[in-house]
Amino acid sequence: MKYQPILFFCLLFGLPFGTAAQTNTESAKPQSQLLRFEDSGATEPDRVVLNVMIREQGAEEPVLGATALLQRQNPDQVHGKISQWDGQCKFKVAPGKYDFRIQLTGLVTFEKRDIELAAGRQYDLEVEMARLSQPVPSAKQQAGN
Repeated sequence: MKYQPILFFCLLFGLPFGTAAQTNTESAKPQSQLLRFEDSGATEPDRVVLNVMIREQGAEEPVLGATALLQRQNPDQVHGKISQWDGQCKFKVAPGKYDFRIQLTGLVTFEKRDIELAAGRQYDLEVEMARLSQPVPSAKQQAGN
């Protein structure tokens, strides 16, 4: 049996064959994205209200059960909410600079850093979550049972 030299070399040393195709698929990974972040009015003078809407990309359906985390940088403090049946959750926090993260198994995590939330303001934030390209195996599947 006659092998092509490059294929033989790849098989011999365990190198991936066709790396150009792998690079193209990696750059086409699904991304969760921010659709809207805007100031929508006034609230209590010493507080900030952040209304969050989470949808699934392509399906335009609200995401139920996603964990939304709002982490204040100084002093270090984390606020967490779970999205409801309508894909919404609401934070009422002190003003400051925050990092924001939304995650749910099977969806691509969304992160936005250094969000400045001013005292006495209300903000609306809308995020579109992308599905992971491959389904996440269940614990039972991972255990091999």
